[in-house]
Amino acid sequence: MSEKFFSAVNELLRCFNMEDIKKIYGAQPYFASDIENILQDIKDILITGQLTQGKHLSNFENEMSKYVGTRYAVAVSSGGVALELALQALNIEDKEVIVPTQTFIASAFSVVRAGGKPILVDVNHDTLFIDPDEVKKKLSKKTVGIMPVHMFGLSPPKLVNEILNISKTNNLFVIEDAAHAHGASVNGKKAGNLGDVGCFSFYATKVITTGEGGVVTTNRKDIFEKILELRNHGRSLRNQLFDCPGNNFRLPEIPAVLGKYQVLLLDKIVTHRNLIANIYKEELDDAIGVELLKTDFPESSNAYWRFPLYLDKKIDRMELQKRMWSGCGVRITWMYEPLCHLQPFFVKKFKHNFGDFPVAEDAIKKLINLPTHCGISKLDAHRITGCLKKNVKCLFEI
Repeated sequence: MSEKFFSAVNELLRCFNMEDIKKIYGAQPYFASDIENILQDIKDILITGQLTQGKHLSNFENEMSKYVGTRYAVAVSSGGVALELALQALNIEDKEVIVPTQTFIASAFSVVRAGGKPILVDVNHDTLFIDPDEVKKKLSKKTVGIMPVHMFGLSPPKLVNEILNISKTNNLFVIEDAAHAHGASVNGKKAGNLGDVGCFSFYATKVITTGEGGVVTTNRKDIFEKILELRNHGRSLRNQLFDCPGNNFRLPEIPAVLGKYQVLLLDKIVTHRNLIANIYKEELDDAIGVELLKTDFPESSNAYWRFPLYLDKKIDRMELQKRMWSGCGVRITWMYEPLCHLQPFFVKKFKHNFGDFPVAEDAIKKLINLPTHCGISKLDAHRITGCLKKNVKCLFEI
């Protein structure tokens, strides 16, 4: 359909009260026709009284390990906890782990909370993935691991493989922060099964959700068993004694029910997100004031938690956000600003400052993201791009 057609549709929509226009938010969970089955399972949980550590947790973990392709999966209370427990299992106390500065603060904080030192590095402008060249510069005798982040569910194969090669050459572990990357893959191998450990978030806004929750995936039995102990107050798997200082990081049965059904929907959800992302790419490829990230990789599949893009620096993001919501009913967002190295904790403790990571600092100022969730139809996607192009062009020419 032509741009002229969608422009006419948008003009028609503006003739109606904005309350009648479908509101499109940045995130929306999708449960399809599973709601009745979910409610029945919850009813059974309430009747049996097995509220935690039951069959639904095991089913969820089994479905997740099967999907990702790892031998093990352990469900925990959040994605941040997943990272923290994985790092504790790898014994990083007084050691260094390399983390991109452009990520949610939980990635870097997990290293601190596990007793290590996060060494922040810059990212690649085209993909927002950790920059392998910057990683090489920060290697030291204390470096024990690298934590690449699949930002927005993007998995650039060249950069992923470079990180894996660096880790192999230097005998380092790789923990994937796959909080955005449920269903993403590289060369047919799922995110969460590319390194030593994968850590997923199941927070309410993620590709699939349990409301709150996380999962650790791994092929290493030692890591699997250690995390089982740590999530249960440090209780030994071999007796009832406590041989390490853990805590209660368990995921209850009711969110595990949600997770079990969500994993079964994951391929369908990722296919839809790619469909919406492809419309955005096609419609915005030559748009004024917009720069697309590089996301087309024949060797990989992206999860598209959101669809990221750059705006020209002349464009006021706050004004664009206001216009998109008031005029089109579309919520556009941006996130993870300030960057990790500019958050008060890292400025104070590690003496970071502006200018330390120029690529990420430049990117974060002009980055926005568009929603890709299952509540968006193809027509909605065209409406979003039509509204965006019109408003960006207007602001660009001011």
